Amino acid sequence: YAWGLLDVLTENLSSLERALEIADSIGKNSSNMVVRYKRAIDEGGNMTLEQGLQRERSLAIAHYVEIAQDNDDTYSQAKDFITNKTSRQRSR
Repeated sequence: YAWGLLDVLTENLSSLERALEIADSIGKNSSNMVVRYKRAIDEGGNMTLEQGLQRERSLAIAHYVEIAQDNDDTYSQAKDFITNKTSRQRSR
């Protein structure tokens, strides 16, 4: 956990509950964004860290360019997601 290999430690009985919370959080995001990040994870396993981060960055840029052109609130939701993720990382 201290090395950053795990994000969450739970008691045995709460593992399923925590997994469902995480799944619910993921499910609230744009399906296109989730697909792109899943692709980054899948492809990143065969890359160096630098290559994987660059791939993640290029997929994220493609996503944000796409949603910035939408007329709905997807862009605002993405911005909120990034802001919340950054806040959580700083509090660790």
